Amino acid sequence: MTDDAQVVAAFDKFRGTATSGQLGEAAARAARHQHREVDVIALSDGGEGFLDAFAGEDVAIAVPGPLGETVTARVRLHEGVDGLVGVIESADVVGRHLLTAPTRGEALVASSAGLGRLLLEGARLGVTALVVGCGGSATSDAGLGCYQVLRAAGGLSVPVTAACDVTARFFDARRYAAQKGVADSDLARVDERLAMARDLFLDEHGVDVASLERTGAAGGIAGALYALGATLVSGFELVAREVSLATRLAGASLVVTGEGRLDEGTLEGKVVAGVADLTSTDLLVVCGSLDLDAAATFAARHPHARLVSLAERFGENRAIADAPGCVETLVAELLAT
Repeated sequence: MTDDAQVVAAFDKFRGTATSGQLGEAAARAARHQHREVDVIALSDGGEGFLDAFAGEDVAIAVPGPLGETVTARVRLHEGVDGLVGVIESADVVGRHLLTAPTRGEALVASSAGLGRLLLEGARLGVTALVVGCGGSATSDAGLGCYQVLRAAGGLSVPVTAACDVTARFFDARRYAAQKGVADSDLARVDERLAMARDLFLDEHGVDVASLERTGAAGGIAGALYALGATLVSGFELVAREVSLATRLAGASLVVTGEGRLDEGTLEGKVVAGVADLTSTDLLVVCGSLDLDAAATFAARHPHARLVSLAERFGENRAIADAPGCVETLVAELLAT
């Protein structure tokens, strides 16, 4: 697609409802019906869909999932500027989709150990470096499962970059635990685990993860990887560079983006905020649902954006059952006017 595209559809996923590609194609159908040029860009902030930004062949590897069950995860072998890079998606191993309705006990014990195993196996594939999308995890274990597996194997054998979905600091991982099914009465145990992990990382590596942005991503996995020597970056910014997002947005007369829920996390480095920062053209932001306070903050920062909640516009049942169809209708209505 050339830079003079009139409509750019650049979505994040709607977790459990639709992929970024499905939502982008829905917007594209509406644009093409109006005889508009359209560019579809599948985006990720480091969570689900992270691998889609990178070309390459996948190697499938069996590793433990969040409750120790065997899952098949991928290492994508991507030819980067500095050699062969192994790209990994933490959500592939310990993602929320693998633990959709956890019990109180399951939410609390969900472990990141499988990601540690995948990192070890990925490093053995002849790669010069590993890139890990840190987001969308079902775990709140402070990254201890992953850390313990890697520590037992001697640490990181190749350079690792952790592409984080939020800027949250280490102890802020507690805020996301409730979204993963951790009971309010168990949040004190999450706090204790985060404190124990912080002390462990400080004692063993001289690294204090408490004050560093992004260390709270993926339930603290990013902090554990940082303690072992990984570099932390914005997942959205890394993906945006890989897909030349800024260049492709520059020629648009309308940009359509969205995510499953616009909330406080949106403002901490997620796709929708990142897209809004990169364009000043007309922007349609479509969300499955939204938090009113976060929406007000977002609107104040981005007055060129129009926010639409599918749950409010179409009802919660249809928004969940047919998010792509709802997106297609919205874009068609907007372009028709």
